[in-house]
Amino acid sequence: MVSGRRLPGPVGKVGTFAVDADSTGTGRGTWEPFIDTWNDRMGDLYPLPEFSASTVDGFQGTMRSVALEDTAVNELWASSPVSTRAVGTHEHDQVRLYVGLRGAVTLRDPHDQGGDADVVSGTYFMHHVVTENHFHTTPVIGTRIFIFPGDALRSLVAGKPRTGPAASPAAQILMAHTSMVQRTVSGLGPAGAHASRNALLELARGLVLDHFDDREPIFTPALAQAARNLADTRLTDAELSPTTIAGQLHVSVRTLQRAFATLDESFSAYIRRRRLEAAAEALTAPGSRLSVSEAAALWHFTDSSHFIRAFKKQYAATPAQFARRVT
Repeated sequence: MVSGRRLPGPVGKVGTFAVDADSTGTGRGTWEPFIDTWNDRMGDLYPLPEFSASTVDGFQGTMRSVALEDTAVNELWASSPVSTRAVGTHEHDQVRLYVGLRGAVTLRDPHDQGGDADVVSGTYFMHHVVTENHFHTTPVIGTRIFIFPGDALRSLVAGKPRTGPAASPAAQILMAHTSMVQRTVSGLGPAGAHASRNALLELARGLVLDHFDDREPIFTPALAQAARNLADTRLTDAELSPTTIAGQLHVSVRTLQRAFATLDESFSAYIRRRRLEAAAEALTAPGSRLSVSEAAALWHFTDSSHFIRAFKKQYAATPAQFARRVT
């Protein structure tokens, strides 16, 4: 399935749009509609290389591309390898950021690298692109590829590619902002698209400098989302708290609390709700033998009575009643 929404932008017909290629099938039926849409919407600004026949014929996966004026974010999840066949001779002036989510992408001998660049899961690689590079992926791959206009970031990476962990605070804020853009892009007007584009550029700059301005209101939603993302991975961790998450993101607890001040719930309330949701799922899982006391301990409630009260407040039923109702 390929869908899109285009809004006026400063660069020709490039505006704000989203493209989804849904792999209900495999091969050309999935691959070609995405490529055709990209070439129609973005080809003049960012021409694609030619992909190998094995990529086109054997593709199994999903692709999503979001463009904000002259900036694009492409996300690829595939269970088949992707590689180029020909890269053309176009001259570029771009900065690309590759973030490894699963498997690895290998860029063949980038001009400013001195040898191949391997972007493995949990790492990022940012460099200035003047000529297209061949690349290939592992058979199982997940990656985000950001394309930025050269004049916005060239001075930071030209001749000196940057690499680092995708778990760094600046990288997590950038990734959280990107996820929000992917979710909301279809509803953005020109002003919102322009603001989101500028925030992407500033956060990418912060990634290189290993710093972002946590006082800047435009980054507040991304900071809150990054905190939620981290909390979701640590729900059974006894040390999970606003203090520990603020420390992971290199911000003060007050800054983190301020990020949640305009939302429907505080960060502490979010942690409590997500722990209750995880407990409810575990208690009602097929064949579950988890007791109420075990659940209370696993998700760090003071005792069973405290857990039952909190559970009943959220679900209008005790854990036992909820389990009987669901199963």
